[in-house]
Amino acid sequence: MNESPLIVGIVGSTGRLGMAIADECTRCGVRLGLRASSSGWRIDTAPHVLVDATAPSALLDTIGYCRETGTALIYAVSSVPSDAYRTLVELSRQVPVVIADNLSIGHWLQVSLVRTIARLSAGFERQPRMSVLERHPVTKRDRPSASAGSLARSWAELAVTYSHGEIVSQRAGAPVSDHMVTFDLPGASLSISHSVADLRAAASGFLAAARYAFERSPGLATMFDVYAGLYEPVRSTLEKS
Repeated sequence: MNESPLIVGIVGSTGRLGMAIADECTRCGVRLGLRASSSGWRIDTAPHVLVDATAPSALLDTIGYCRETGTALIYAVSSVPSDAYRTLVELSRQVPVVIADNLSIGHWLQVSLVRTIARLSAGFERQPRMSVLERHPVTKRDRPSASAGSLARSWAELAVTYSHGEIVSQRAGAPVSDHMVTFDLPGASLSISHSVADLRAAASGFLAAARYAFERSPGLATMFDVYAGLYEPVRSTLEKS
C-alpha cells in the first residue's frame, strides 16, 4: 500500500468538471499539484494521478506527460475514439489507466442493475426489449453519450437474446444529465433512472478512481472496476454474516 499522501493533477482545470474536481479536492484535503488548461500547464508539485477532463485533442499532451513522469491517468473524456483507446491501452502497459465514461457511483449502480436484469431474465420465454433515453444540456457535443453507450453494451454483453431498442438523445434542459433505461415486458415496462444535478457527483467519483489508481500497478481499468473493487467485497462480507 502506498503510504504517501495523494497528490492529483487536472488537465482541463478551467472547465466545469475540472473546477468541480478542484473544489472536491479542497473539500477533502487532497493536494492539487498540477493545473493545465488552454493557457498552459502549471506544475507546483508532481502529481501521483492525473485526470484528463478536456477533449480528445488534448490526449497527446496528457499521454506524453504520463509517459515521461510515470503518472497514473484517469481519462474522463466522453466517447473515446478507437485510435485514442488504442493509445490509452498502450499507455496502460507503463502506468495505471482508468477510462471513465461516467465517474458517478449512480451510473455504476444503474449499470449493475441492467446486468442483473439481463441475468434474471435469461430464462424468460420472451426477452425484454431494452432502450435508453439520455438527456444533456445543449452544450453536450456528442450523441449518444458515452454513458448511454455503456448502458447499452452492458445489456448486449449479457442478454441471452439481443433485443435492443433505440438510444434516444435529447439536448435540452439544465445541467447535468439524465439517463433512463426502459425494459419492455408483455403488458408492462420497467424503467431505471439516474439523474445528476451537480458535478460534485462526478468529482467525488474521480477521487475514488484516483485512490484506486494510486494503489495499482500498470494496467487498464474502468470505473466499473473501481466501484466493484470498493463495494463488492463489502457486499460479499455482509451476505456471509
